Amino acid sequence: MKKAFYLLLGIIILCGLYACSDDTIGSSITDTKLEIVEDSSFTVDGVSVRNEKILTRTMTQLLGSIKASNFGELTSDFVCQFLPSSTLDTTGVTADMVDSIRLIFRIPIGGFTGDSLMPMRVNVYRLNKQLKAPINSTFNPEGYYTKNDLIGTSSYTAVKNSSPNLSHSTVERSSYRTIVTTLPKEIAVNMFKEFKENPETFRSIEKFNQFFPGIYAANSYGSGRIMKIDKTFMLVNYRRKTTTDEGNDTIVGDSASYASAAPEVITNNNIKLTVADNITEMISNGEVILQAPIGYEVKIKFPIEELLSKYMNDTENLKVLNSLYFTLPVEEIENEYSITPPPYLLLIKSSEKNKFFTNNKISDNKTNFYAVYNSSTKSYEFGNMRDYLINLLDADYEEIQDASDMTIVPIDVVSETSYDSYYYYYNTTTTVTSMTPAVSAPMIAKVKLEDAKVKLTYSKQLQQ
Repeated sequence: MKKAFYLLLGIIILCGLYACSDDTIGSSITDTKLEIVEDSSFTVDGVSVRNEKILTRTMTQLLGSIKASNFGELTSDFVCQFLPSSTLDTTGVTADMVDSIRLIFRIPIGGFTGDSLMPMRVNVYRLNKQLKAPINSTFNPEGYYTKNDLIGTSSYTAVKNSSPNLSHSTVERSSYRTIVTTLPKEIAVNMFKEFKENPETFRSIEKFNQFFPGIYAANSYGSGRIMKIDKTFMLVNYRRKTTTDEGNDTIVGDSASYASAAPEVITNNNIKLTVADNITEMISNGEVILQAPIGYEVKIKFPIEELLSKYMNDTENLKVLNSLYFTLPVEEIENEYSITPPPYLLLIKSSEKNKFFTNNKISDNKTNFYAVYNSSTKSYEFGNMRDYLINLLDADYEEIQDASDMTIVPIDVVSETSYDSYYYYYNTTTTVTSMTPAVSAPMIAKVKLEDAKVKLTYSKQLQQ
């Protein structure tokens, strides 16, 4: 009943802002006095909590190892399955015309942390059995491959492609770097034959993963850099018999992506983090730290009781809740690799955190909220939390306590931008498509809860 009352009250007060054509009614409305109340006296308490494992349901693959002061030592390798292409064009192609196959890891420019020139080498193994869900960052690939399953190796840095002769429309060389590993030709031949003889294998994720269970990629040499891979695919090169416009038979070279990592199949980063001693000491001394991937998240006591008390105990009868903002300042922690605060944070009830990631949810900014790091103000602002408080107006004690117990989690956010144009006018729409625990790079920040600001604003009608 309270929620309906406040909705009706909002309409009444809103109407009071406009003149009325009836003199008598208009006079009574315009005589109404409103007061805007702002209160930012609330405080937020919290502690860092070690997060030993995360679900890494993401297209991002993290590869390499790094050791940094004021951070720690981080290593990551990964396993992944593949989504097959169901529309391969095999016209004029036979199995003996398949020439080679390359596994391509695509890295966006700047998609690394550490020494860009450090030479490193990756080993790629074929899995010998299917990956099973659920799977998380503590996954141990032993038992899913053997050393005899090595199908390729490649040396690389962060400043140039590992295959300078790579040419394919799906690899935007001006915007990306690549790590290219040549795989045994027989893998491509077997895939070609399977597509020709059993095309249903390429129409079913389950059947394809039985045919080719996936790969395990791990660094075998070098350290000092972590690479962010945002796309992985297998490119097959082959010859095709065709006829020219003049009617002459000829052979031309061609290529096609036979399979790629995709959200529909399993990709998992196997992550290990040894936190630097001085960071653990800071936490032991009561300081609050955010760190990812894995590392530390922050559990806070959001002042729901105090907010409700302030709002509900105001002596005026007519009130409307306008806004509730939460601003979280942080302090950057100096280190030799310029590891920065997380680009995004999620604020969510602690009791709902695991379900949020398990079910691949996206923040609704009503029951949970996300914020973007502002490097100018060195802070995060979690939007208008008005609905969160309104939904608790009728709550009992247990519900209020549950809503007060919140967790701040570093996340990765994927969004898509669409463009509409009309003559010279352009409109862009950005839609968030994915939120996952942060694995895109090392991240760390000191949280200044003592300077956090919770600002409540409401309007009230003064008694006459």
